[in-house]
Amino acid sequence: MMLGFPKSIRWVVLGALLLLAPSLPLHAMDEETTKTIAALQAQMQLLMDEVKKLKTQQSTPPTTARLRPPTEETAKPQTAAPSISPHPVGYTPFLPEDSQRTPAKPALSSETREQTSMEQVIDGTTEFAPKSEQEGLKNLPMIDVSDKGLIFRSQDNEHMIRLGGLLQLDDRQFVDAGETDMSKFLIRRARPYASGYFYDDWEYRFAPEFALAAPNATAYQATIADAFINYDTIDELQVQVGKFTVPVGLETLTPAAFLPFSERSLTSNLIPNRDIGVMIHGSLFSDKLSWAAMVGAGARNDTVQTGIDNGTGPVGYFRLYAQPFREEMEVPEELRGLHLGVGGSIGWQTQNNAISSSNLFQNYSTDGGNTFLSFPNGLGVQGEVWRVSPQMYYNYGPFECWAEFTVEQQGVTTAGIDGSSGGGFTNYQTTAWDIVVDWVITGERATLGGVVPEKPLNFETGDIGAWQIALRYDGLAAGANMFRPVNQGGLGISQTENATGVNGASLGLNWYPNRIIRIGLTVEYQAYTGGGAQGTVVENNELGFITRLQLLY
Repeated sequence: MMLGFPKSIRWVVLGALLLLAPSLPLHAMDEETTKTIAALQAQMQLLMDEVKKLKTQQSTPPTTARLRPPTEETAKPQTAAPSISPHPVGYTPFLPEDSQRTPAKPALSSETREQTSMEQVIDGTTEFAPKSEQEGLKNLPMIDVSDKGLIFRSQDNEHMIRLGGLLQLDDRQFVDAGETDMSKFLIRRARPYASGYFYDDWEYRFAPEFALAAPNATAYQATIADAFINYDTIDELQVQVGKFTVPVGLETLTPAAFLPFSERSLTSNLIPNRDIGVMIHGSLFSDKLSWAAMVGAGARNDTVQTGIDNGTGPVGYFRLYAQPFREEMEVPEELRGLHLGVGGSIGWQTQNNAISSSNLFQNYSTDGGNTFLSFPNGLGVQGEVWRVSPQMYYNYGPFECWAEFTVEQQGVTTAGIDGSSGGGFTNYQTTAWDIVVDWVITGERATLGGVVPEKPLNFETGDIGAWQIALRYDGLAAGANMFRPVNQGGLGISQTENATGVNGASLGLNWYPNRIIRIGLTVEYQAYTGGGAQGTVVENNELGFITRLQLLY
């Protein structure tokens, strides 16, 4: 068909007759017939000219925007991710894994890319994927408003900005709470963001925080959660500068919006959440291995309220994360979702008496966000600090599980502790672990990139969205040196007002009516070793019910 007309021999014959009409003797025709033939000839000529014009247009290939292959894994039916996101660190809201792939190259399996157009972890690696939402797509709109955010894109696709946000509203209720303010309503996170890229290779993310900077924070505050630029010209070697999640722990690198529980496990007490610095990272061997190395200013653990260089000396972070059977067709499909990794850090810190202890140490908190161990005022950092975190992750269809073990040793000086005598240089060591099993009941694929329902809630069709259930066992053991008297080389922490260890179990149940909304319930139980002082968090074992309404746009 051409212009709605069939190509047939009748058109050819008719065209020939009309073109030859001028050469036929006109004396046999009356004047009216002659005019009719001339009109038909003019119309046929116009039709042929139009056909030539269309053929010319079709022979010229259309101009298409340059699409880059995705960087890193993605989240499941929900989105990418990555895969934090390489991030182990750069991460946006999230697209189904299939939509993030191009025929030329499959999406990486990493965080990496934070969500996002930068917010998402890709199967726990350290890469970011701000552009994952456009991979494999054509005819991209310059302005797009959808459940993935508000996107502005240049006509040549060289520049893009995505606007969105994360809002989490919690109700925390505890049984036999030792302190009266443990049960409460609160805004856990209120984090708008702008992310995207410019000149195709320069990715960025800026996300302020207007709620709680840490699980056990007692007041709202404004701070910066993410502020970085990532240069991504090749997947094997990228450079990221600014403030972002450090490449160490698997669970820490998973964006908070995608965790199956309300809070991270006890292992997060031993790992910095954010730091400011420079990181080189990438993926190798057809995305089977992601790597990251970072030099940061040094930051206290488990809080986004960091990013100030206190002059105590830099800290180096590293992470290797491998998916050895990725796309290995000769290996059973059940094994291809196995990931193994290790992260850690090392630094040498100098004493700075002008820095408050609260800017150097973050008190340990439970899965319910309650402080069970407080560091003494006047404690300072000095000497070597290091941590190591081996980790394992596995997913297959709607099932996933992971486990990690973290140990941290921190050199300190106790000379400035209030009311102490005989203090000086010493150190402490803490270990923690967590094991998680997660099942998406409605069958969507389980990944560290969260859950996106294949069939959003619809009362007319009977669709119920996505449902998820998860179990976690975690624990933490504080070193004995933390509780020895200062004059005996310890930190002098009270064993009755603080727990010396915790073992916890949590149940998470989540409902995703659609991509944007999530309603979750976490039931957590913490059994304390030590503690018992009246009127403290550790007076009784902790039993909590945390209900959350989350909006991720």
